Amino acid sequence: MLLVGIPAQIDAAPDVFVSPRLFPNITMILVVGLSMLMVVNALRSDPDPQSGAASFQRSELAALVKISAVFAVSLGSFLWVSPLLAGVVLVSGTLLALGERNILTLVLMPSVLIFAVWFLFYRVLGTAIL
Repeated sequence: MLLVGIPAQIDAAPDVFVSPRLFPNITMILVVGLSMLMVVNALRSDPDPQSGAASFQRSELAALVKISAVFAVSLGSFLWVSPLLAGVVLVSGTLLALGERNILTLVLMPSVLIFAVWFLFYRVLGTAIL
């Protein structure tokens, strides 16, 4: 995000103005810093040093791969199909990747969230999402 996403999506401001990239850059720097702190703490704190167990479990790495795949499919569907499908893929795909199998939850959660976003932007704020 720092090297590609923010510079590609947010225009730079002239020298005398505060750049609109400032807040996203600060946010991403904080996220990266806190993530690195979590990794260092996980590597340093071994509950049982004699067990020789890895700090990261196989299930955690598998969840990381699954969630990354959901985000990639969601981004692809956003770019090449429609934002509506991307929202459904993101919410339902993440639920599936995390182990949710209740079909009612998989259908209702994205439906309610997308309706709420539509209602907020179109009815309450009176704007359009393009």
